[in-house]
Amino acid sequence: MTRRTLLTVLLVLGVALAGATSGARAQAPNALVVQVATEPPGLDLTASPASAIAAVVFYNVQECLVKVDRHGKLAPWLAERWHTTDNRNYTFFLKKGVRFHNGREVRAADVKFVIDRAMNPETKHPTPQYYASIADIIVKDDYTVTITLKKQEAMFLYNLSRAGSVIYPREAVDSLKSQPVGTGPFTVADWVRGDRIVLKKSPDYHVKGLPKLDRVTYRFIPDPNAAVAALKAGDVDAAMFGIGPEQVPELQKDPRFQVVIGETTNDVILAMNNARKPYADVRVRRAVTYGINKPEVVKGAMFGLGRVLGTNVDPLNPYFVDMAGAMPHDPAKAKKLLAEAGYPNGFDTVLKVAPQYYYTVRSGEVIASQLGKIGVKVKIEQIEWGQWLSRVYREADYDLTIIGHAEAWDIGNYANPKYYFRYDSPKFQELFRKSEETLDDRARREQYALMQKMLVEDAPVVWLFIHPRLAVTKKGVTGLWKDLPLPAFDLSEVAWTK
Repeated sequence: MTRRTLLTVLLVLGVALAGATSGARAQAPNALVVQVATEPPGLDLTASPASAIAAVVFYNVQECLVKVDRHGKLAPWLAERWHTTDNRNYTFFLKKGVRFHNGREVRAADVKFVIDRAMNPETKHPTPQYYASIADIIVKDDYTVTITLKKQEAMFLYNLSRAGSVIYPREAVDSLKSQPVGTGPFTVADWVRGDRIVLKKSPDYHVKGLPKLDRVTYRFIPDPNAAVAALKAGDVDAAMFGIGPEQVPELQKDPRFQVVIGETTNDVILAMNNARKPYADVRVRRAVTYGINKPEVVKGAMFGLGRVLGTNVDPLNPYFVDMAGAMPHDPAKAKKLLAEAGYPNGFDTVLKVAPQYYYTVRSGEVIASQLGKIGVKVKIEQIEWGQWLSRVYREADYDLTIIGHAEAWDIGNYANPKYYFRYDSPKFQELFRKSEETLDDRARREQYALMQKMLVEDAPVVWLFIHPRLAVTKKGVTGLWKDLPLPAFDLSEVAWTK
């Protein structure tokens, strides 16, 4: 055999072997390929509240002083404990030996830097309101920091567990957008725009025995049919929020897969621009609510998977009150309210939806048909996600829109008149303020019940349903969270059974 012939044989053999392994599980014995529908706009949790960023970074790459576990309970994390005697001065004792991915040990000064930066208006942190009650941060020593509040705040510890409160080193600020540095079980190894993000195991993770995987690859596959095809071809091992509800029955029957159906905090709403006519009139907003048959929306858009919702508070919240039937479908009442508001013949309106999220288009089609029966003629306009963020979310340039709000404990959005649905109720704002300062659980529960009742009456948006946790994995994948008490895909305990 000549040298040229030998090289040709080796090349052909190499191509054949590559083709034979292209569908193999993650190419490695201890790796996982995960499909997600949305590529994150960046990887900086302190720059955007996008759940697509949290899906990759939160709990996997970066962590907080406090953690919400899979059961929705607060647990010490980077702070091994905390102490307060008056619920205004909280002293946190950091877990020693925790290292950032750059090798440096986490110190109390890092905590102060991160929170000071979140409070700085120039930083443009996405949720500065979560730190507004902080009066002072004092570093006692390398592992002890005291945070003093201006007043008691019921959500203080929980706010320190949110995605925007992750701890990172000062020297890594400029790289957060593409190469976030944290203390999590994985580091960002690669990001191929438009295709994948690769995480690799952090060798110095502070929790013994974790993570169980050596590598995680996020693949961006927005189309649910393509996601299922990738699963069946063996190109991905798990789909997170990437399958359509119509595909669940088929996958449940396939012995190669296991389907996870659980609860989330993702309330899908039809938002109405409260600052724009005709939605500035509460009678119109109530009419729209009465004009929508929510169970039919769930049936048509989600194939029956999803829980009808009556207010912002989700079923995983301990203060949840089931208000799903408070304003039931009633076309006659809807028409009467429209007539009282000066629209006896209805009106024309535009519904802007982002097809990147399939449920927005499907829900919109069902709702447009329903509202047409009460005289509200809906034109559906599909816009790209970037346009939705700029035109709808930031500029409130819309009549109607549909989107899911994944963040937990976010009723405060309705106390913010500048939020994109422009609901401005001083009465609600005052009740929310009191609830934030109430530490007694019973009293706070009553306040939350009142807030939910007020939201029903004011109808600033139409709460449609809770988007369920829909995930599918190959048989043998364990450790995945069933419910999502906050928008995080914690993969630290995920493993393959041997």
